[in-house]
Amino acid sequence: MRTNKLRTRRRVQTSAALAPRDIDRARRDAEQRALRDLQAWRARAVSDVMTPLAAEDLVRLLRDCIATLALDAAIAAGFSVNTVHYYRRKDIIDPPNGRTAAARYDIHHVWQVAGARLAGHLGLVTLAEARSAIRGADTSTLLAFLAERVADARAGEALRAIDRPIASAVKPVVRPLPGAAQASPAVPATNVLMITLPGDAWCIIPATHRAYHSREAADALARALAAALHNHRTL
Repeated sequence: MRTNKLRTRRRVQTSAALAPRDIDRARRDAEQRALRDLQAWRARAVSDVMTPLAAEDLVRLLRDCIATLALDAAIAAGFSVNTVHYYRRKDIIDPPNGRTAAARYDIHHVWQVAGARLAGHLGLVTLAEARSAIRGADTSTLLAFLAERVADARAGEALRAIDRPIASAVKPVVRPLPGAAQASPAVPATNVLMITLPGDAWCIIPATHRAYHSREAADALARALAAALHNHRTL
């Protein structure tokens, strides 16, 4: 998980004055807050951890967890029983007790589907990486993984809240990347993520871009950006 933490730190760092140990401490504090919030939510929503749950209960609890933690509503949007079944078919979560309509899950599966859903939404951890982390994991490992993802989600939201005023105040010159026929039209600020870069620079990427879900696409985007900067270095 160390690599994933470093990725998140790069995204949320907004001041060069922050020392690495301060960033590490802030990250640990964010994860601890997320862990406490998750445990408080569980105590309210699932008072008896031995209660058997149906797939519909996993959907309801996932949505309630996301809402209670005040995370982006888009995380839970579209999450359904079919999503639970997909996770099961792909062996992302542990098998339930029983089969088909008689299948029963427990709180362990709640943590697994929440971790997988957040990982898929954020794009910082692939579902394959999530599967290796949560499949067959104990409760403490699952909660640690999920707390990291909650911290990631909150950090991203905080960054967007900081960058939105910047986006509205700055009118950038839009240039196409190599291979693009022309510059794309402006994209609403709510549909983009502004990634902070060194030297008071930002990179604006549409929220639907494949780079969020594919390392190959992210690498291709980085190469295209480097080529574009090289081509326009005198401008």
